[in-house]
Amino acid sequence: MISPFSIPYIIGGFISLLLGSFVVSKNRTSPTNRTFFLLCLSFAVWLLAYSIAYSTKSYKIAVTCASITCTSVTFVGTLLYHFVVDFLDLKKERIFLFAAYIFTFIVSIFFITTHYFLNGVYNYFWGYFSKAGPLHPYYLVFQTLIILRAEYLLYNALRHEKDKLSPLRQIQIKYFLAASILLLPGMVDYIPKYGIEIYPFGFFFILLFLAVVGYAIVRYKLLDIEVIIKRTLVFAGLLTSVFGMLILPTLIIQEYLFRGAGTGGRLAGLTISGIIIILTMRRIENFLINTTDKYLFQKKYDYKELLKTFTAEVLTVLELDKLVNLTIDKLVDIVKLNSAAVLLLDDEKQQFKIVASHNIKDQSVTLVRPDGIVTFMEETHGYILIKEMREKKIMIPDSIQEIIIKLNAELVIPMVLHEEVIGILSLGKKKSDEDYTQDDLDILLPLAKTLAIAISNAELFVELGRAQAEAAQREKMAVIGTLSAGINHEICNPLGIARGQCEAFLLNMKDGLYKTKTSQELIDKAMDIMAKVIKETDRATAITKKLSGFAKPSKGEAEYINLEKEIDEVQGLVGYELKLEKIEFEKRIQKDIESIFVDRKQFQEVLFNLVRNAGQAIGEKGKITISAIVENGKVLIDVRDTGSGVPEDKIKLLFNPFFTTKDPGKGTGLGLFIVRQIVEKNGGKIYLKETKVGEGTTFRLEFPIAAREKVKVKV
Repeated sequence: MISPFSIPYIIGGFISLLLGSFVVSKNRTSPTNRTFFLLCLSFAVWLLAYSIAYSTKSYKIAVTCASITCTSVTFVGTLLYHFVVDFLDLKKERIFLFAAYIFTFIVSIFFITTHYFLNGVYNYFWGYFSKAGPLHPYYLVFQTLIILRAEYLLYNALRHEKDKLSPLRQIQIKYFLAASILLLPGMVDYIPKYGIEIYPFGFFFILLFLAVVGYAIVRYKLLDIEVIIKRTLVFAGLLTSVFGMLILPTLIIQEYLFRGAGTGGRLAGLTISGIIIILTMRRIENFLINTTDKYLFQKKYDYKELLKTFTAEVLTVLELDKLVNLTIDKLVDIVKLNSAAVLLLDDEKQQFKIVASHNIKDQSVTLVRPDGIVTFMEETHGYILIKEMREKKIMIPDSIQEIIIKLNAELVIPMVLHEEVIGILSLGKKKSDEDYTQDDLDILLPLAKTLAIAISNAELFVELGRAQAEAAQREKMAVIGTLSAGINHEICNPLGIARGQCEAFLLNMKDGLYKTKTSQELIDKAMDIMAKVIKETDRATAITKKLSGFAKPSKGEAEYINLEKEIDEVQGLVGYELKLEKIEFEKRIQKDIESIFVDRKQFQEVLFNLVRNAGQAIGEKGKITISAIVENGKVLIDVRDTGSGVPEDKIKLLFNPFFTTKDPGKGTGLGLFIVRQIVEKNGGKIYLKETKVGEGTTFRLEFPIAAREKVKVKV
């Protein structure tokens, strides 16, 4: 028959074993987790072995249990010390830890094989209990010192290493220090070993140690364990513990007040126990609910953290995809949700589609405007809380129920902008199994409205991006128009000359103009024509290569470039257009000017845009001058024109996208904006050096002189 005094030990032993097994299962490779498991195993063996000793009638079995108990207890202090050394990563303590283990193993062997530390058992009113041997006090001193050493290391880390520890780490150390301090009062269990008949209630402090560590694991991720505990499991665990404490006194009543009274006595004992349970159950239930809510699930997520995160990290994002995905990630992480989804309105199809989600298996879920759930939200701008609807016994139509199941939703909130629902936020159950409270709704409903504004801004940004892309395309077409004039002149002219030479020769042959020519003279004439054709063809080929090289996308690699050569390349591209407008082109390049280290294609694009802009600013008859000098370790390039100049009130807007001084439809306003981006990307600067209305404008480019030890780099 199990002694009533064994029951709390059995409960404590299994709690120790369960907690230790849980910790090691979360990370089997972690030395810290393994050491904690061994510590819990020592507690479990200690408590379970004593539970057998309290219930047995055999002296021999009691002695065996006492040996097992004392051996397991021997390792408690050393394992606690080992855990702290690993937890704080104290490499210098390893040698002392090794010595502690040597001593512990020697003492454990002596416990089993000699009477120096364990000298039989006492038979007290609660059952058999171990009897201390002559050397036991020395072992007791060692156990006390090693536990104190572990506590000192924890305290020292908090006091002297605080600046190196994160706030969470500090809290973890504080809780484990508090838990380890609770082990010292547990040493009252040693008093009965010296013949003093005091019930060994020290096991209660072991349970407190486990409770504090368990709480730190749940609340503060001790041992890097993030635990999601269902309310029902916590409730059941606490109920079992408290119920066990309730059973103990009732069984004692049955055992000692009605001992020897037979069946009638046992029935009387059970009746009293039942009355006690009935009278106290409601209070225990309320206590458990309040304790669970207060210490484990209250503020499972911090409202301030949620608002701060969304304000700083989410609502400022202008990329729509990133915004909605970040919304889901942060809600799931902070509010601790099983599932979540954002659905946005597709205006063309008039339906809401999932654009971001977590733990939603069916991504094809759509809500069409005639659907009940959409109609309800558009008419009321109200949320749907499933639990609330069930409590109010509101019938949920099958169509809505099907959508809710697919979305795995518990709370559905409309995202309203200007009285129009532009999206839907679907939130699943919390991982803690808590219900959504009024506090939750007070935060999440305004958050959904703010999110609607952020989504609207992101959609406008997408539209702006499309407008920019279209404007950039128009800019490219304008560049192509400029180049086409050069193509027509530079390619068609030499091809026309070549064709004319060949055509004239053939016509002369046909008309008989070469009848008097000898064969050798005809061959010489043909060779002369072919030489001219080859020359003109080479001329066309050269300009074709130049044009194709300019049009070819940049590889994004920087290299040393000869400044004068690149200016000549660009002049060849726009030269014909400048000639047509009677615009002179002059270059003033310092002799032996240093190289610059930039992307060749991108640099050509910069010069092309600046020269083309200068030509457009002049209109007809004027001059463009490109000069370059070295000054203070930099290459300074000036592009000057004798055009119309820039009005003073427009100067600050020059590099803004879409700003142009040209007539509507004749400019995109992206030229200088793109130029500045390219220049800065290549490590340079561009600015307006000087301008005067009616006289002209000068833009300056600055690039550092290229160091020759540089290698090709991506830009």
